[in-house]
Amino acid sequence: MKDRPVIRFVFPRMNLGGAEKHAVLLAAGLRQRGFDAALVTVFEEGFLAETIRREKIPLLALNSKGWGLGTLFKIFNWLRSSHVDILHTYLFGFHFFANFPARLLGVPVILSSRREIAHWQKKRHLWLEKLGNRFMDRVVCCSEAVRNWSLEREGLPPEKTLTLYNGIDLSRFKNSDFPCERTRKSWKIPVSAPVVGTVANFAYEKGYPYLLDAAAQVLQAHPRVHFLWVGSGPLEQEIREKAGKIPGGERIIFTGSRADIPELLKIMDIFVLSSVIEGFPNVLLEAMALRRPVVATRVGGIPELIQSGENGLLVPPQDAKALADAILSLIQHPDTASRLA
Repeated sequence: MKDRPVIRFVFPRMNLGGAEKHAVLLAAGLRQRGFDAALVTVFEEGFLAETIRREKIPLLALNSKGWGLGTLFKIFNWLRSSHVDILHTYLFGFHFFANFPARLLGVPVILSSRREIAHWQKKRHLWLEKLGNRFMDRVVCCSEAVRNWSLEREGLPPEKTLTLYNGIDLSRFKNSDFPCERTRKSWKIPVSAPVVGTVANFAYEKGYPYLLDAAAQVLQAHPRVHFLWVGSGPLEQEIREKAGKIPGGERIIFTGSRADIPELLKIMDIFVLSSVIEGFPNVLLEAMALRRPVVATRVGGIPELIQSGENGLLVPPQDAKALADAILSLIQHPDTASRLA
């Protein structure tokens, strides 16, 4: 392998998700250290393309139209012309499509990431995952919970797996001059009103129905609290409609997908993550970096990060009352919230 190895991180597309943001941070850090690191998408570029270019990270979109032989050959041709030394694939569905041609072409190191506890996978998904595993050197997991799940589910040899916890760039969260008052005003939130926020895709895994039920209880108990929910996804419209029907629902603010996450986290007095399934959420690291008190569910890799009562509060998943009680306890006891933060 060369002194300056060619490293390529491969995704289906660079959408706004934890794995994608992690890879952007990783590629940027590697480039600062002199490595030839870049990002490749199998399909279109995705939501984060502008951010990636702003970070001066090379981004290549293969613009394939679907999974099949055409995509396999397109990846093969790209690899043959790129002289990749380390190939690292992310997210489900295409490890085989990238790893098989990489092995044929003699790519020295082939890595794959596991970043979720994929309860949704059916037999056909598992078969495809195992097929891709035949051609890789290591599987990198973002938490012990994810590693244990992958070992049990995929039958991986333990020596081919390792856990590397996520990290974040703390410099993004050290700015004390975030325009909090202006940000609050833009969402019509009174300066003294408590803000309970989350940053999560509107997907099943994030437990929004339970968060909505908890919000209804909190809104009833505390007439000034506002909720700020940052993200988008398939359940967004349904949750929006249900929020509009509960008393105080006008105080639940939906921002859609946003790039200014540190600024939005800064105005949250309490950060909540109501996941029912989780690998190791970057957003908890980000909230903690800004010293936001955290309420989260005891699932997946979250207990590897949060020790309940020490640096946050953990509640059972799918339990709206427990979620509401934890939020209200931090609103009512600001000293406890400050200590946890």
